[in-house]
Amino acid sequence: MKIRDAIIEDAIKIFKIEQNVFKDHWALKSIKSEFLKPNHSFISVLEIENNIIGYIFQRIIYNQNHIINLAIDVPFQHKGYGKFLLSKILEKNSHDTDVFLEVKEANFPAIKLYSDLGFEEIKKKDRYYSDGSNAVFMLKKNK
Repeated sequence: MKIRDAIIEDAIKIFKIEQNVFKDHWALKSIKSEFLKPNHSFISVLEIENNIIGYIFQRIIYNQNHIINLAIDVPFQHKGYGKFLLSKILEKNSHDTDVFLEVKEANFPAIKLYSDLGFEEIKKKDRYYSDGSNAVFMLKKNK
């Protein structure tokens, strides 16, 4: 199992995982556009035997780290890979920055994962997502 920086050639595989995991997934064009922002957008992938099974997108702006997308492919979910990926990324990139994310209110496994890693709910927003779902905004203070 290995975490590495993603390259543009990984975009198709990331997109396929995105389609498997999310009903209202990112478009391939949106994924590719993240690779064009190297000063503040960072994408990492989790591999097993050179096969990408998950990814995380971050935007680091000034003293804030925003987790904007995180997914583990369906066959590998609920096996600790998401926790492994997120904890390693937090160790690497978040020593002196606060980390923000939002998650669907009904995504209980993700909320538990984030809570287990020290994130706390800071607010909720009704009908935040395109499908009408509510969002929970979470923060991990690292300062």
